[in-house]
Amino acid sequence: MKFQQIKIGGFLCAVLFSLAGCKDTLDVDRIGAITPENMWSNPDFIKYYVNDFYKILPAWNQMSDLTEEAASKTLSNVLRGINASSDDYPGREWPYASLRSINVFLQNIESSNAGLTAEEKAYMTGQAHFFRAMLYFKMVKVMGGVPIITDVLNPTDDLETLQKSRNSTKECFDFIVSELDQAIASLPVKGTASYENSRINKAAAMAYKGEVLLWKASPLFCKVKNNNYWEDAYKALNDAKVELDKEGYGLYRTNAANTMDNYWYDKPGAATENIIFVEYKYPAKSNGHQQSQRPLSTSSGSAGGNEPTWELVKAFPMKNGKDIQDPSSGYQATMFWKNRDPRFYTTIVYNGATYGIGNDKTRHQWIFNSVNEDGYLGNGYNNSGFYSRKAIDTTLNQTVWSQQAFDWPVLRYTEVLMNLAEAANELDSKRGTVLSLLTPIRDRVGIVAGTDGRFGFGEDVGANYASTLKAIMAERLIEFAYEGKRFMDLRRRRMFAELDSYGTFHAYGPYLDKAAAVALKIGITADMSTSDIMKQLNIYLSSPNAKADEVLKTIFQFKQDKIDVNPDAKIAVPERNYFAPLKQDWIKKNPKLKQNTGWDNGDFNPVIQ
Repeated sequence: MKFQQIKIGGFLCAVLFSLAGCKDTLDVDRIGAITPENMWSNPDFIKYYVNDFYKILPAWNQMSDLTEEAASKTLSNVLRGINASSDDYPGREWPYASLRSINVFLQNIESSNAGLTAEEKAYMTGQAHFFRAMLYFKMVKVMGGVPIITDVLNPTDDLETLQKSRNSTKECFDFIVSELDQAIASLPVKGTASYENSRINKAAAMAYKGEVLLWKASPLFCKVKNNNYWEDAYKALNDAKVELDKEGYGLYRTNAANTMDNYWYDKPGAATENIIFVEYKYPAKSNGHQQSQRPLSTSSGSAGGNEPTWELVKAFPMKNGKDIQDPSSGYQATMFWKNRDPRFYTTIVYNGATYGIGNDKTRHQWIFNSVNEDGYLGNGYNNSGFYSRKAIDTTLNQTVWSQQAFDWPVLRYTEVLMNLAEAANELDSKRGTVLSLLTPIRDRVGIVAGTDGRFGFGEDVGANYASTLKAIMAERLIEFAYEGKRFMDLRRRRMFAELDSYGTFHAYGPYLDKAAAVALKIGITADMSTSDIMKQLNIYLSSPNAKADEVLKTIFQFKQDKIDVNPDAKIAVPERNYFAPLKQDWIKKNPKLKQNTGWDNGDFNPVIQ
């Protein structure tokens, strides 16, 4: 029987009990025609139940304004180190309602008389174990150890039975890995008949296990390095890569210069790279990314989100792969946009950049200071002097941007390569393999290999530990910008000092030098309005002999400005912010829960060693 991915909103809400927040269970006997008796005897009900697990997958949780990825007019309390346990913390969840639903499933599936084949039961059970692992991992990587509950608790039991203490962080990691091992043993490979590619398969579970073990070994959890943990992570990730390659996964490639731009349009092609992803299909399921991220002139309502900071813009290397600080890179400060890593142009929209929308492929985006709705510090309040182009389907015009329905990658093949490179760097015997894992990523986006075939990586990458780690983290920032990775990467490596070093985030505001524009004699006159200047610039730049870079360099002056102008706007992330505190409401409902150290006089240590 085919596993059809049918969504039934609210179904799980009718059968779940929230350990953290609910006092009563819902009486499932009264929910339509679904009773405890027929629930587990009806194959369709069971499949709908499993389908609902996929709502657990994260989507569009980018956390951009917590890092150099995006400008926020006011620095977050997390970055300033003034957040309290009652404040939101990125990624903090307490999903025991969803965990209960999985426990209910696992308790009932084996005895089900629904006529499911052994294969169908195995596939469903594998998915359940995977998502139970994912839910626990989402909690543990943010807060450390949490209560492990695998039984279906009876809400009428006494509080002593219902209230559970936190398991140690190591116990939780061991449990998560055991869940993933059970998933790996039960799940089919990609392409198995009647099993959709959007579902979790064997290779996906293996890749996710590798990521879990990477976190377990990381400096976040092991202040004292544990080589055995790094060996475990390396082996799991290498095994995952072998399985992924065997099942047909790999880097998404085209022959076009804008490969990673096409990635967000080409759903069938992107399936090669997307290992775990949230599937979208217009009109049944679309997302609001277009509206929230496009400049206001090309969108409506809340727009212009994820404005890149000057710190992010500077992080991109040149097309030859060299850092802009390298004297041999060819970087020109007065034309910072010229000859950069091709990912620069599919991520960053700078003043005057070509940013086609719909059928207008030659449209330019103007951001310079003006009252224009897209202008820097203008009516639209652009705060950084840049817009983000990442994951924007520019084939859609302004009236149909809501039709964007590309899939959101949770884990892609590129990240497995980088995870493996990170684990390899921690092992002296494996460090030499790092370059072979990183260069294909640069090759596929169009960075020049160079005569040494190193794609801009220095000779110390793959030889020296510190230099190799720096290269890996820099590559992750560029490749995964706006994919919800950066803040968690900095946590995992205990590298908040990188954010601290900025002091605060900066704009690189473009200011029009009108006199210089008139002097160029390209049709701009002193009495022209801002909108007319933009029109004239568009006319000039569309001419075959236009010297776009020289004109942009000449008529615009750039100034590094603080985005948050408050005098106390300083990034200073304290040690305690590497872990989230438990909410006080959770502790009040269950006094057995101990608070993390550094928060509210807590004494639970989330670190393994």
